[in-house]
Amino acid sequence: MNGLSPLFVCLGLLFSAMTDANDIEDAKYFSIMGLQSTPDDPSNAFQRDPDAIDLGRKLFFDRGMSASKEIACSTCHFTNNQYIANESIPAGSPRAFRSVMQITGVAYNRFFFWDGRADSLWAQALGPIQNPGEHNLDRLSAVQYVVRNYAAELNKISSTSAKYEGYLKRVKNWNESSNDDPPTTSINFLFSLMGKSLAAFQTSLPVQPSLWDNVARAKIKGTPLDKAQEKIWKGFRIFTGKARCSSCHDGPLFTDFSFHNTAMPTRPELGIEAGRYEVLPQIKSNEFGCYSLYSDASKDECRHLKYVNQSIDENFGSFKTPTLRNVRTKTHFGHASQFSSLQQMIDHYDTAPVGVHGRMLNTRTLSELKPIGLSSSEKESLLEFLKAL
Repeated sequence: MNGLSPLFVCLGLLFSAMTDANDIEDAKYFSIMGLQSTPDDPSNAFQRDPDAIDLGRKLFFDRGMSASKEIACSTCHFTNNQYIANESIPAGSPRAFRSVMQITGVAYNRFFFWDGRADSLWAQALGPIQNPGEHNLDRLSAVQYVVRNYAAELNKISSTSAKYEGYLKRVKNWNESSNDDPPTTSINFLFSLMGKSLAAFQTSLPVQPSLWDNVARAKIKGTPLDKAQEKIWKGFRIFTGKARCSSCHDGPLFTDFSFHNTAMPTRPELGIEAGRYEVLPQIKSNEFGCYSLYSDASKDECRHLKYVNQSIDENFGSFKTPTLRNVRTKTHFGHASQFSSLQQMIDHYDTAPVGVHGRMLNTRTLSELKPIGLSSSEKESLLEFLKAL
């Protein structure tokens, strides 16, 4: 009997159909089409306020809001007319050599900074303002600057809240009087409003489609891929398959928003870093956290804090999974800029070194990595995919 039997032909067609269906579902899940609507932050009542968004946009680009009059949020987070990390300014010791994180899709995060010490975007936004290595402003000076330069914007925002209207009035009155005792509570609330406005602006920014999204869209529509797109798709299959990258870099933003120990090399200047574990003791009592006086959330709405994982073996040496969107634009990789190329990062994850944290807890390793054994061609394909994000 010549040829394959009808049963084998049917099974082959069925397998092919199942593979195509899986490809389509994966393309949807990992592309911008799988991105859900922006979640609400209950601790920020001004998240969707158009006036707060407008003030946040202005503050984001205002270099005057720094001691040197040369630093704005955009200095590190806006490059070549795009909201991508600017890494031309190396991080100095005040920033502990931290590489600049992307703000792409930042609205979907629940914890911020590499160690997750801030549990809201508005709390994170206030950190650089007071950091000596960044904006270098004390809280009072920052509030006075905004009250002086953005009076109309603050009036609009506070007009929707009797509480904030009262805080703004008290600060204005103090500015115009000779009273030496500043209204600390009012200043702190206005400072938090600055952070909430910056957060409102950043969460309003859409996630822009990439080359990868074009490939995913073609796959979903059944459009044949060209040669360059086939390379990207092949890299995607390695990313989600053999390389196991999607175990942490999951979904349309390519992050699980969690924290992992991946045996990143230590820097002599920093020693052995405790990472996530170091910030856990105070995370529920942060001055500008979800549980704080300045939060707009009820205690029941702070579940991400109530159920935070405090296990030492899962948090010691762990750092945040960054989004891989726009990763092609980066020149510093790892939480402390340990690597200078994507190729070096791929090699690190491929070889899976043991790391230094396990020995401190009398165990071999705390790293979640396992050797992969990628071939040179597989690494090249994976690199093509990452460059398309």
